[in-house]
Amino acid sequence: MSRCYQLIDFGNGRKLESLAGRIIDRPSPAADNAVPRDPAAWRDAESRYDAAARIWTHRTAWPDQLAIEVSDPIDPERAVLQIPVQPTPFGHIGVFPEQLENWQWLMRTAPAGDLPSSSRSRQRQALNLFAYTGVSTMAMASSGMGVAHVDAAKPNVEAAKRVAVANGLREAPVRYLVDDAAAFVQREIRRGNRYHTIVLDPPAYGHGPKSKRKAKSSDKRPAKQAQAWRISRDLPELLKNCFELISGRSFRLLVTGHSAEMDQADVLDLIERNLSHRRIGRLQPQIEAGRMTVADPANRKLDAGFYVRCRLAPLTPDS
Repeated sequence: MSRCYQLIDFGNGRKLESLAGRIIDRPSPAADNAVPRDPAAWRDAESRYDAAARIWTHRTAWPDQLAIEVSDPIDPERAVLQIPVQPTPFGHIGVFPEQLENWQWLMRTAPAGDLPSSSRSRQRQALNLFAYTGVSTMAMASSGMGVAHVDAAKPNVEAAKRVAVANGLREAPVRYLVDDAAAFVQREIRRGNRYHTIVLDPPAYGHGPKSKRKAKSSDKRPAKQAQAWRISRDLPELLKNCFELISGRSFRLLVTGHSAEMDQADVLDLIERNLSHRRIGRLQPQIEAGRMTVADPANRKLDAGFYVRCRLAPLTPDS
């Protein structure tokens, strides 16, 4: 039985997936205008999510320690990461399989010479914003990078720690931070910190973590509210600030999203404008952009948002 993820079929606003052999049926707005290819296959679903009721129904109990494998970008037969999967109240499973090529890109283009170490000064540093359960974090940590893992939701950060344990990375140099992405980046600029790699997977809309300050009876100030996020309004400023965190001779930037308000062309334009205003010396930008998709056995592709991958590298090995 395959330990990987597979999209079996999709249509009528839903998708049928295999998670290491566990068959699930859940909503997918991208499949609204498609027709299922194999209606009989849907009868095999062991778990189904009802979005209206916000509830999963299971024909059999969800297996303990169910995980899908991520293969090595060079040797597809070799698994390099184990990703625990678990149904959430919002119809998610704790991982976005459409990110597979991005995880493999992070591993394939990792800085040469970085080895696991507890010394921050000896390692290339990476920043993962809106980091969710941290598969990108693990892809970078397993390549020997130090990682700042930032997400506004504490349950996501706790889940990322469990992913680290599942992959033998409990002691990896990862800082797990429950924080607002934009505010964290601004503080890092003031601190003078720099990163070799920055990964962002911003939502269309969202909120930062709520303030922990409790209002006193004599306190006339209102309690600080969670900071609202809107990708079309806030991503341009955040990307501009991320470019302030570029380090040294090479740099990688990965931006993904699932918003109808922005696509890869918009993000490409933002990146190119920021590059044009910065002195990057003899660094040569290598940029890839497109749509993230997942294919079924008939090679029908289900859209899953955009990606933009930017890599700055010296023009010559000794430049």
